[in-house]
Amino acid sequence: MSIRVLNAIALTLIVVFGVNYIYGAVGGDCRLPVYYTIGDFDERFGIGKDEAVAALRAAEEVWEKDLGRYDIFEYRDNAPLKVNFVYDERQRQAEAAAGAKNELETRGEANEVLVELHRKLVAEYKAKEADYDRARVAYEGKLDAYNDEVEKYNREGGAPEEVYRELERRRQALDVERREINAMGEDLNSLSDRINEIGDKGNELIGEYNRKVRQFNDTFVHDHEFTQGDYRGRQINIYTWNGFDELILVLVHEFGHSLAIGHVDDPTAVMHYLMGQQPIPATLTESDKAEFRLACEQGTTNRLLAPLRSLYNSVIN
Repeated sequence: MSIRVLNAIALTLIVVFGVNYIYGAVGGDCRLPVYYTIGDFDERFGIGKDEAVAALRAAEEVWEKDLGRYDIFEYRDNAPLKVNFVYDERQRQAEAAAGAKNELETRGEANEVLVELHRKLVAEYKAKEADYDRARVAYEGKLDAYNDEVEKYNREGGAPEEVYRELERRRQALDVERREINAMGEDLNSLSDRINEIGDKGNELIGEYNRKVRQFNDTFVHDHEFTQGDYRGRQINIYTWNGFDELILVLVHEFGHSLAIGHVDDPTAVMHYLMGQQPIPATLTESDKAEFRLACEQGTTNRLLAPLRSLYNSVIN
């Protein structure tokens, strides 16, 4: 009654896209408010313009609410900054990756259920095996005692009537006990067969799952950076996202570039060049806020004071 051990799931699926937000030549100064509108819009993304506008306003609110001021962005129909939704191979790749990831997650969950069932059955087998061993040892002890007593009376020429009846009662009880122990053994054998069947099936499914994980990683997970959006002076281009919250995060990042804010070192900041460690829903970190103050508040002060400095320099010179 040996039990084959079910293999553990060998590979843990980790799907992390390194996302590079291309920061095009931002240049210039932070001029508030930034007027923006939707430019080119490809409906193959599967959302309508109303949803796109809602995402833009949500991204706008991240900056304005977290900074406590509401003069940073403004949506206008004919604004100079165009936000284009450009559907190309990047989004097709992202959609294919999302579908493959969902399939793997479903397979992984099914495998986990099978592994858990296997674990419970093995635990059940061990408990029943312990009961079987205790019952067998107790039975063998009683049987040895019974056989010793029968042999003793046989050597003496036979047992008295009362002793004979008692020995017969014990023999019948031992026979019942033997049948019960045999039934326990058969139950253990059946349980062992079921465990091995589930283990074989589980190992087959897990092997197939791990093969698909490797295939997924070879197809969709690469070392190069994955471009989701970029800012190019008078336009923001959005190429791909996975879910509405991620779209908002991409827009928050590109809005930051429209404020003349570059990338920051903090990996949790929305203005970090890679996406992955930012909170969802998107919020500004202290690094983001500091860059805004540097680009938009101190920068504004410097622009206002520049004419005075020029006048002062001309006077003293």
